[in-house]
Amino acid sequence: MLESTGLETKVCRRPLVSLTAAFFLLISVWSTLTPLFAGPDEPASYIRGAAIVRGVIVGTNIPASESTAYWSTYVDIPQQFGVAQLVPWCFVGQPEKPACSQPLETLVPVEDPRTDMGRYPPTGYFFSGLGSLLGPNDLSVLISRVINALVCAFLISLACINLLKAKRSLLTLIVAVSPGVIFFSSIINSSAIEISAALCFWCGLSVDKTKESKLNAFSIAVSGSLLVLARTTGPIYFVIALVVIWIANYSDKSLNELKLRFFKPLIAPVISLLIAIIWHLRIYSFNLKNSYAKKSELPTLVEVVEQSFGDLSRKISEAVGNFGWLDTPAPTFAVWFFFSATIFVIFSRWEQRPTAEKSASLTLILLVFVMMVYLNWNTQKYGGKFGVQGRHLTPLLVGVPIIGGANWHPSKTAKKLLLFGWTVSLFASGVSALRRYTVGVKDLNFFKMFSDPIWVPRFGVTPTLISLFIVSSGVAIIVWIIESNNDRAPV
Repeated sequence: MLESTGLETKVCRRPLVSLTAAFFLLISVWSTLTPLFAGPDEPASYIRGAAIVRGVIVGTNIPASESTAYWSTYVDIPQQFGVAQLVPWCFVGQPEKPACSQPLETLVPVEDPRTDMGRYPPTGYFFSGLGSLLGPNDLSVLISRVINALVCAFLISLACINLLKAKRSLLTLIVAVSPGVIFFSSIINSSAIEISAALCFWCGLSVDKTKESKLNAFSIAVSGSLLVLARTTGPIYFVIALVVIWIANYSDKSLNELKLRFFKPLIAPVISLLIAIIWHLRIYSFNLKNSYAKKSELPTLVEVVEQSFGDLSRKISEAVGNFGWLDTPAPTFAVWFFFSATIFVIFSRWEQRPTAEKSASLTLILLVFVMMVYLNWNTQKYGGKFGVQGRHLTPLLVGVPIIGGANWHPSKTAKKLLLFGWTVSLFASGVSALRRYTVGVKDLNFFKMFSDPIWVPRFGVTPTLISLFIVSSGVAIIVWIIESNNDRAPV
């Protein structure tokens, strides 16, 4: 694809820096094509982060009801932050309506600052909360997104370095980095940190003892701790990852060998796990005993399983990409590309794969569905609804190609096709998202986004799309360069 050049030398000399810069630019450009607060729960997440960096870790309790979450609290911060809750309702949930511009500094507070994430673990909101130190204005929201983007880009890039250390193909990770992963990395939401940490953790655990390094140990310690502490489901995903890795690599060996491999790197995540359990029991669960769901109307476990199975394909589509409050889905062909690419990675030369690797892949796929049933069962019990979204399953879904492709060595043709498909799917998803926000999704109005947009991204429609194409192509080229150099490097 590219011969040896000065660019190749610079990229390969510092792959972590090159990849972090490339992914950061990609995520940042994506952030500009979605309006502020267009991410799910982004207003509440922004307020939560603003409270945390100002020392308000939980806030004042709000009793659970159908209009407020079990985790809602009032937070004692400048009242103007509360207007974030007013911004998105002129377009959220209405895909035919374009976004509207309502700068925070122009709105008048109608209540004390409230966040529906008040009892969620603070870690997932801390980084974005730093941006709020600039005050309650649109610039601080943008900076909050940028800080989240930098953290996520670093974690994704660290995941790549772990695969390089293991002499594994970066394409297994690229297949996992769907448009949905880029989207969540570009907004203010605890799922951003959780998903990126999960990517890094899966890849970190995949490095065997003969190739481990201080950087590998660091990545396991940091990503494992962030995964556990970012959201309340993190501890479950942490345990699942350890179980799957054990099946893939250590099921025929003693637990002592597993302990020797991971004892030091897992000290911080295990301490984080204890903290997460205490937080869940003492703070997160405070209102859960007072369910407002009518028990007589709750479905049986069998009905929950049946509904979950029926919703599975839709949730996978959401995980691949839904760029708003479940009202801006990725193009169908992009969903099919990532689904097909994952299947290809897993089942390419399936018969030649070790039995342990096959068992781990199938176990993880089964656990994705089991987790979906568990989460739906819980949301039914507390809220009387099926509450699972694709992003809730993504920390497990990203592990599927990483685990399934442990011994996959794609040909040059396969690499080119996958990188090309990834770039095209990512770009098309960005175009689709931008159309939704500039003019709304209506019949025969696609080109109106260029000629007569109602909402315009910060740098204009055409420059934003050109930038998206350049940076997405740039990521693909850098991955190709590093991957090719890794193939040539001695084992």
